[in-house]
Amino acid sequence: MNRSDFLRLTSAGTADMATRGILGGWLLNAGMTSASAQVTGSTLKPYLQTPRPDSMWVTWWTDNGADAAVDWGTDVASLSSTAAGNTQQLGAGYRYHSAKITGLQPSTLYYYKVRTGTATSDIYRFKTPPATGTSTGRFRVLVIGDNQIISDERRWEKLINRARIKIEEKYGQPLEEAVDFILNVGDQVDVGTLNHYRNLHFDYGKSVTPNLGSMTTVGNHETYGGDNNLSLYKNLFHYHELSYQGIVSPGGDAYYAYQLANVLFIHLNSESMPNAAEGVGSVQKQWVQDIITAAGADPAVEFIISLCHRPYQAEQYVGDISNWFRTEVMPILAQTEKHVLNIGAHHHLYARGQTRDWPIYHIISGATAWDQYWGQSTERDLDDVQKTIANWAWQLIDFDLDQRDMLVECYAEANVRLPESTRWTSRAYNSRLIDSFHRRFGIAAPDAPAITNTGSTAPGQQNRVALPFILHSSSFASGAASEVLNSTQFQVSPDAGFSSLLIDRIRDVENLYGDTGAPNYEPVNINASVNVLDFTIAANALPDSRYYARVRHRDTNTVWSAWSPAYVFDVTGSSAAGTSLSLAKNLFAPGEDILVTYERPSAVAADWIGMFRDGETPAAAQPASRQYATGGAGTRNFRHNLQPGMWFAGFFGNNTTTEIAPRVPFYVGTPVQVAIAQPAYDEGQDITINWQDAPGGASDVIAIHLVGESPGSSTPALTFPARSRRGTRTITGLAKGFYYATFLVDGLSHELSARAGFSVGSQIAEVSMASTTVVAGQDFMVNFSGGPGIPKDWIGLHAAGGTPGLAPLLVYLYFGGATAGSVTVHLPDLPPGEYFTSMFTNDSYTEVSNRFYFSVVPAP
Repeated sequence: MNRSDFLRLTSAGTADMATRGILGGWLLNAGMTSASAQVTGSTLKPYLQTPRPDSMWVTWWTDNGADAAVDWGTDVASLSSTAAGNTQQLGAGYRYHSAKITGLQPSTLYYYKVRTGTATSDIYRFKTPPATGTSTGRFRVLVIGDNQIISDERRWEKLINRARIKIEEKYGQPLEEAVDFILNVGDQVDVGTLNHYRNLHFDYGKSVTPNLGSMTTVGNHETYGGDNNLSLYKNLFHYHELSYQGIVSPGGDAYYAYQLANVLFIHLNSESMPNAAEGVGSVQKQWVQDIITAAGADPAVEFIISLCHRPYQAEQYVGDISNWFRTEVMPILAQTEKHVLNIGAHHHLYARGQTRDWPIYHIISGATAWDQYWGQSTERDLDDVQKTIANWAWQLIDFDLDQRDMLVECYAEANVRLPESTRWTSRAYNSRLIDSFHRRFGIAAPDAPAITNTGSTAPGQQNRVALPFILHSSSFASGAASEVLNSTQFQVSPDAGFSSLLIDRIRDVENLYGDTGAPNYEPVNINASVNVLDFTIAANALPDSRYYARVRHRDTNTVWSAWSPAYVFDVTGSSAAGTSLSLAKNLFAPGEDILVTYERPSAVAADWIGMFRDGETPAAAQPASRQYATGGAGTRNFRHNLQPGMWFAGFFGNNTTTEIAPRVPFYVGTPVQVAIAQPAYDEGQDITINWQDAPGGASDVIAIHLVGESPGSSTPALTFPARSRRGTRTITGLAKGFYYATFLVDGLSHELSARAGFSVGSQIAEVSMASTTVVAGQDFMVNFSGGPGIPKDWIGLHAAGGTPGLAPLLVYLYFGGATAGSVTVHLPDLPPGEYFTSMFTNDSYTEVSNRFYFSVVPAP
């Protein structure tokens, strides 16, 4: 069949998306009879998973029936082989069948049907992936994120159906010939229940999943609804047998790795689990290190892609990411340049960026799920995110294995801000290409640029400048003809080694952030009029002193050039802010260098910086170490081996002990570990707190604070001494609330531990309204207090008698992680009736407040 015939047939038959038959709906459109096509309209819809070059798992649901079999073969007319399966009775009316087809050949098309009792499915077709290590041909992956919502709109079903249409049009082939498999990035459900798995993830994807194998990732919503240990997830998906180079995942189905062709895929679990080895923590981290060590030395692996539901970075709901992945796991993945892409989700939009220093892309594939849009949350333009587009979208990864090239395209289908009545029809995006990026191996990095400013050339004399001042970079140049400029990075430091940065700015040629607002809500390139080859140092941004500047260029292959030579200049005539002293952090390991950054309005030759123990008086004590400041701004690196304990850095004027800037306290030692025995307690229940690696000071304490309060600015709910290096304390009597425990050294407000959170009681938060009666059509306000303080806590509205997570959710409003405040509900079409509002935590259906009941009455 030629391409024009294929496009004619597929475009003629896109109305009926639910029944695909052998070739994705072709046969019906080509005029073949149901008998010859063997399309019967059966309700048995198989779901392919764990695709391997020599095997495929096939699963399906029924209400009844205890047997499971798959008939298969390479000829549609002769399904002569049978794979026997097993059946799990997971609940009343929920029978789950699984069979593994083995003995398959790589890159081969197979036909199959499933049987339970007398019920038989239609015949479907799939193609096995290429042989492990294959480095020729094309290898393609469909990426599609959060499913999450069961609703009349059936958002995720529409999204994946349109992905199929676009892919078949693009390549002129049936989906299973054009694409090798599907990557799901977590939150396949809203709650981990049988209803959601069967009637959301499995049902909404049924136009695609009988033909393409799926690989899922654990998201936070899989752990909700009573399945916090993923027992149902483990029953449904068959990943525990996967490994790479014999390295088996300690987390089983919760996280795993596998190789297809010459691409290694690493699915991570970004959630904390009851069994610590299955979730965030040292066990999973060590497994990643073992995988990367092996893959880095494996010539059969060319590319590595990681998946982690909570993303590396996000410009909406800032901070709602996986800090564990960002700070602990990504540096391990970056040990090899083979790791080219991280795929996250969790936020219900599309975003793409590059890590600041490594040639690694990271994206958010948020698909559909709950509404998320600009102006809804805490937002920030971040320099490691290049595009945030609040569209519902999917991605296609196309590997040209011969050319060592990865191309990623992102296609948008709809915009949540457009009316539901038109967003999928007259105002649908119809697979609009909204982003495209690539990673190519074997091509040159950009040439090192130069700062082209001219200035004094007198011997020993630097360039003297007044602010504002523009640093100019040379033009982009590269030996790779296919690459153009994507980003620049300017740095300014008071020292030639650039150990302390006063300016560090990455800017992208295209930076999509925000939208145009009503009526179209189109993305905005906020750098459209910015020349990123120039950087302006604002007036009074730096005090008078000598500085060093440099620049580098990044190309569209996400590769940085080398740094330019330093440009040296002296700022004169500045009226910068007053004297200041700062440290990069407040906890240093014994023997670690301590870098101090300072600024001052006038360069007095005898101003000095000294290190003193906490409690010492500079006028009466000798500093453990001291250094003089030079210039208006700069850094000093203290290499003195300070003894463990509390210290402060002081800035003193003109060889005196007169302090000219606020002291900066810091601690030398190891972090204290504080742990709570369990995350939630009943009122009156004993609470066990453990600590270890403490300094053992006579005045050290552990303080218990309500979430939202800070040591030093609020009174703790309780404190107790922690004078020993390690210990356990049982406390009781806390009122209901969301709390954290933290270690305070010397009874001060200086925290030496991470905060360990826990809760006491149920329905802890309070919600209320000014009245129990609302007139239909009017906005109303919901007040709240005592919240958990998590960025994706939310207020929901249900009809009286409804069960959250099962009954329709009428409205949901995030409030940025505040512990107290109010939200305004705008529901002009809410009909008269009885309703309740309540608070839920962490983007889940875990209800943490009372229910406030109210009536909507007709307008007079």
